[in-house]
Amino acid sequence: MKLLYATSNPGKFQEVVSQLTPHHIKVYSPLDFNLKIDADETGNSLEENALLKLKTYLRFVPKNVVVMADDTGVEIEALNGEPGIHVRRWKGYRMEDEAIIQYCLERMKDVPKEKRGAQFRTVIAIGQNEGDIQFFDGILKGTITEQPIKLRMKGFPFESIFYIPEYQMMLGDLHQLSQKKKLRNYLFSHREKAIQKALPTLIRLLAV
Repeated sequence: MKLLYATSNPGKFQEVVSQLTPHHIKVYSPLDFNLKIDADETGNSLEENALLKLKTYLRFVPKNVVVMADDTGVEIEALNGEPGIHVRRWKGYRMEDEAIIQYCLERMKDVPKEKRGAQFRTVIAIGQNEGDIQFFDGILKGTITEQPIKLRMKGFPFESIFYIPEYQMMLGDLHQLSQKKKLRNYLFSHREKAIQKALPTLIRLLAV
């Protein structure tokens, strides 16, 4: 059995690889299967979008491939839960990372520090052809800063403006330390937490 992670985002792919490699799970990208798919994300929830991606990719892979797909949303309290599942199309059209950062800060310019709470939530869907589909989620709570840090991580706009009080660090800084294995005993991101919940299922399906 092989595991295909249904994403074209290199940053997300490397994050998942770093989480699963220690468990002897090899992660394949769509390019490994010569797939270039732009899956629809027209659902009304993270679960629906993850399921749409999963079912799209399952149509193009053999039975010995387990597919893992996910979707992530950012919910900001002061903005009544915006942008939710619409991070990349917050203004109704596809936005680049820097545009998302600046738009968020502009929307929150008059919001006091004590009301800048936010959370990331990731939902992972895992399944294979003619098999059951299972969902796992992970949540990371924090606050939106008043100014971005200089660090930019392509494909992760909120990592420059999302502060985690529990660790007294920015998400981007924590992400870099985690990638360098300096904080290997900690789980910081919403996606990492969801993967840990999914790990027993992945081990069972892949017979690792």
